[in-house]
Amino acid sequence: MQSLPPFLNELSPNVIAALVGAGATLIAALINLRIAWRREVLDRLNRRTQRGGKRGLLIAILIMVVAAGVGGYAGALYLMQNDQQSTRAMRLELRQRIGEIKEATARLEQTRVGDRSSIENEVRLNEERRRGGEGVAATARIGPCHARGAATADATEAVCKEGDVAAVGVCVAVPATASVYEVTPYVRPDGDSVAWDQRRTALGATVGNVRFSEHPVERPDSNALKNVCVDVWSFDSQRAVDARVLVRYLMPERADATGSLPEPLRAASTDKP
Repeated sequence: MQSLPPFLNELSPNVIAALVGAGATLIAALINLRIAWRREVLDRLNRRTQRGGKRGLLIAILIMVVAAGVGGYAGALYLMQNDQQSTRAMRLELRQRIGEIKEATARLEQTRVGDRSSIENEVRLNEERRRGGEGVAATARIGPCHARGAATADATEAVCKEGDVAAVGVCVAVPATASVYEVTPYVRPDGDSVAWDQRRTALGATVGNVRFSEHPVERPDSNALKNVCVDVWSFDSQRAVDARVLVRYLMPERADATGSLPEPLRAASTDKP
């Protein structure tokens, strides 16, 4: 089955109705023309004297048929053109509306992403403020020292001197934008099960055979983190000791653009007080 011409598929019902009306008018005119032609033939046979008058009627009918066909075609063409213009205008308006909807959707999505990111940053900042107030701690175990020049059998009984012991740094990772306001050291000999709160000391203090530095040192770790370190010396040649440093800090009002509240910060904190 052959498909219809492409232009017929684009016609609207109004144009099709106009074409059908024009076709029906043309067919009716042709039928009338045929009837008039037969009558003309009969009249010629019966009354040859009236041939001129009938011929004029035939010409008039022919003119009417042509005029009807031309008028019907012109009307159908006019309606079809109007319908095509209306369709193009509707398509253009529809494209504009679709473009506006896409732009509004993109703006809304950007707004949602920005709001979500802002809320997440605010939540992380509040969490980091809470952690800074409670304090972040790190613990290091320092083994027994070995006195230089002592006999092998008496090495454990010898007393370590200043030059025999190397400093061990106990470092706590905090956000790079944090302002540290308190650094508290703790010390506990190996095997001691007393709570850390009861083993609190101070910077620059010497507890037994363990000494802490007077001032902490801040060292950059990454764009988001820094380390707060305290040097510890252990002169105990018999037992290991556990040195602990607790750092409390304040956070700025807003998180900076570098992301000062990363997830690795939780892993950097070895324990809590």
